[in-house]
Amino acid sequence: MRWRPTDLLRRLPLRTQLTAWNAAVVILLSALMLIAVEYGGRSMLFSQADAELRGAAKEAALAIHEFGGDEASIVAAIRRKEETNTERGWFVHLLTADGRTIWQSDHCPDEIAHYPPAELDQPETVRRVGRYRYVRVRVDLSTGVSYLVRVGTYTTGLESSLRRLILLLTGLGAAMSLLAPVVAWWLAERATKPVRSMLHTAGRLSPARLGDRLPVRGTRDELDLLAGTINGLLDAVARHVDRQEQFVADAAHELRGPLAALQGTMEVALARDDLPADQQDTLSDMLEAARHLSKVANDLLVLAETGGSPKATSRTTTDLAAIADQAVAMFSGAAEDRGITMSVDAAGPTAARGDPVELRRLVSNLLDNAIRFTPPGGRIDVRVGAAIDAATLTVQDTGTGIAPRDLAHVFDRFFKADPARTHGAGRRSGGLGLAICRSIAESCGGTIGIESRLGEGTTVTVRLPATPPISPDPARRPVSAGPRPVAQTPAA
Repeated sequence: MRWRPTDLLRRLPLRTQLTAWNAAVVILLSALMLIAVEYGGRSMLFSQADAELRGAAKEAALAIHEFGGDEASIVAAIRRKEETNTERGWFVHLLTADGRTIWQSDHCPDEIAHYPPAELDQPETVRRVGRYRYVRVRVDLSTGVSYLVRVGTYTTGLESSLRRLILLLTGLGAAMSLLAPVVAWWLAERATKPVRSMLHTAGRLSPARLGDRLPVRGTRDELDLLAGTINGLLDAVARHVDRQEQFVADAAHELRGPLAALQGTMEVALARDDLPADQQDTLSDMLEAARHLSKVANDLLVLAETGGSPKATSRTTTDLAAIADQAVAMFSGAAEDRGITMSVDAAGPTAARGDPVELRRLVSNLLDNAIRFTPPGGRIDVRVGAAIDAATLTVQDTGTGIAPRDLAHVFDRFFKADPARTHGAGRRSGGLGLAICRSIAESCGGTIGIESRLGEGTTVTVRLPATPPISPDPARRPVSAGPRPVAQTPAA
């Protein structure tokens, strides 16, 4: 494909493109105006000079008609006329049709005096010879004698006037060329300001902020039409997402009852002493599947509750360090059973904005994932810190890790990187844990990110909006300022 100069321009930002095009148009118009003024000015100056020369030549022709063939009287009359226009640089040449000079003014140039008559069939003509320009009029007397009157002037004066005009216009054009990019940038800035506002708003759109809309200025121009069209699409998407979330919530709610009844029935059947071993194995498998389905139904309800816009409860102040400490203590038994060391590091109370119940579920999901994918003898470290504008929670494990190609999808619903990796003994998951974590973090106005290396482990970092510091609660067990191991059992 052949490369064109405009291909490079298309890769630039819109504001730069508008600036370049506007400046180029102004410079091009300035150049065209300069060329047009040069040709137009030249034509106007020479037309005006020709008109004046033509008038003087016709006055000389009238003198010839008046004096008939009296050449002395004719020359005297023409001389008087020529003397009145000496300061204008005019010259006069009187000759016969065969080229014989009758009289010429003192400053008549030799180029004109020796220039042979031409186009004798024309009663009047305008010619340019070198630096001179003259009008020639043919006068035919009744006696059959013909005279030629040449009245001319130097073109250097006209060229000098035109040159001064061109220099003035060139200076103005250069000034406009220098100012054009600046003015074009300012105009492009004003023209693209609504677009940047729309881009800023569009960049903040997310499934957790479906209520945001692009600004409409009320000017009814193309940008307002575009914003209105996109807002209409966002309204339709929001309604569709609301219907989907409502459907998921209703379906999960309807499933919870039958699943609970099925789970209770199988637990009662397994409690019987006379149940054959093969039936016990079958019921155990069915009970595990029912519990898994119940967990999926509960997770779907959680996602339906936290998947919308941030709730009012998320604006409360919560001690993130206390939540992390309680969650680690709750999972210490499961970690001990698998021979995993857990520790928590929190420098005192850490104020964060969020619902404590939802944040407790977030931390629990992260610890549950870390335990399930960390082999015996591994380690899980939980750290809570505070910055100027955010509170951070980090869960780091030495587990199996995640492949780079899967990192972009781990927060998707029902995503499972490796079935063999996730469906092993004690590792069954519904694929909704991290999706719930992201939904909770976003509903609190925060973010969640993940880093992982295969065979080395995974680190999940949650950032939540910070709030004013929390005063220590004397009734609560203090959180240590450094790492505190809560479970450390050698691998069996």
